[in-house]
Amino acid sequence: MGLSTQEYEQYSVISGISGIVFLLIAGILSGSFISGDRIRANFATETKSDRLMRNRWLFIFSLIGAPNLIVALLLTIKYL
Repeated sequence: MGLSTQEYEQYSVISGISGIVFLLIAGILSGSFISGDRIRANFATETKSDRLMRNRWLFIFSLIGAPNLIVALLLTIKYL
């Protein structure tokens, strides 16, 4: 819809929101929002396969979120 009307602000908002959401999910999966003792406790209790699966999802969400956020920033800067 924004492409036909040349309203790139919609693209910027949608891309920015999706980028932030995916990066927040990646942050939650990485344990960035918890304290060190919680991270150590989680590390001690999870299996190696669970850790690998969590890290794989962390990587996927980061790969989706970062480009979306970069595109949103570029669109915002270009069309201010």
